[in-house]
Order: sequence, then C-alpha cells, then structure tokens
Amino acid sequence: MKFSELTPDQWGELQPYLDTAVLPVTGLTGNEAPYQATEALEKLRDVLDLIEKPFKGRIVTYPTCNYGAWNTETAQQVASVCRNLKQTAGFKHVVVAAAFSEPSLMKTEEADLFVGPDSNGVLPAAEEVSVAVRHLWMGQRTS
Repeated sequence: MKFSELTPDQWGELQPYLDTAVLPVTGLTGNEAPYQATEALEKLRDVLDLIEKPFKGRIVTYPTCNYGAWNTETAQQVASVCRNLKQTAGFKHVVVAAAFSEPSLMKTEEADLFVGPDSNGVLPAAEEVSVAVRHLWMGQRTS
C-alpha cells in the first residue's frame, strides 16, 4: 500500500495491521544522464515489486529518498527516517529498498531489513525476499 492511499480515518483503523514501512532509496546524485536516472528508477521499481506485491495489506511504502551521494550525511538521514518511522509513525519494522548496493546502507542499525542488488547489481530472488520478510515478522533479523 502506498502512503498516499491512506486517509486519516483509514490509518487509524488499519494501523494495527500495517506494521511494516518500506523506505525506498534511489541514490541519485544529479550527475546521471537522463537514461541513467531512468535505469536507477527502474531498478528501484523492480526491488519494490519484490516487497510490495506479495505483502500488500501489511506494508506501507513511503516516498522515495531520491537524491544524495552516499556518504555519512546521507547514511545518517536514512537512519533518522527509519528511526522516525518507528518512533513517531508507529511502525514496528522498517525495510530499506535500494536501487544500488552500498555496504554501509545494508548495515543501517535502524533498518530491520535491506533489500537491493548485490555488489554485482543482481537483485535477490523473490523467494529470498519473501523468506527474509517473514523472518523479520517472526523476530529473526537477517543479515
């Protein structure tokens, strides 16, 4: 479910069932040619499909963090958003979905799960993502 699909009344009613937020991260810097930005967004779409389609009705996908050269400041921003989604918005779990591979992003303590391509740009298999999300819900954090 997209964040924009929820009215205030619906959120109050559905919040107990929507315990997982997905935070998409594109990692654009502004240095990309238009076709490169398109490729990054298409890759992010493919990553989100691995989470959104099988778990519709249990997750809420938030707006995408599109720009930010990956550095300490950007990592802190993603960590802060994850923390806020839990502490303020009331989500039990936060999944970071990324269009790129970044080891420090994968280790963000505030995120419960990272889903994105490996260092070779290969996306995880749908079954792998499904198992990881289910483990998350069972209280088994995966690496």
